Amino acid sequence: MLESTKTTKTKIIAHVEGGNDEWYSVYFNEDLPFGCFGEGRTIEEAKIDFLGTFDAFRQDHFQRTGENIEAEFEFVYDASAFLQHYKGILTLSGLSKITGINKVQLSQYVCGRRHPSQKTQQKIKASVISFAEELKHALA
Repeated sequence: MLESTKTTKTKIIAHVEGGNDEWYSVYFNEDLPFGCFGEGRTIEEAKIDFLGTFDAFRQDHFQRTGENIEAEFEFVYDASAFLQHYKGILTLSGLSKITGINKVQLSQYVCGRRHPSQKTQQKIKASVISFAEELKHALA
């Protein structure tokens, strides 16, 4: 094993995506000397798989090069994964009121039968952020 000569600290945006086969995946696009991917039946399983894979690749990279990569992850969700993750908290009826998107269509996104267009994903994101801001200011 090589003695560490360099430590690189980086913040990584990890993308969580829902699939139509009830599997979730996590990946990143950052420019690192290695890539990795995680998947699972739930978002939490996919995150755990991703983190374990990242750690294995990080250790292998360290052993080969002596460079230690320390990462802080920010997990961001696509619309399907977001809706699935919060389905026990936010109802489809409530989300429909917030976003203006039909609840049948939202249900298809939650189940992974359909994926929203980029425009629809932005609409969902903007609507949820606006609602969160409203809640933040609504409580005294």
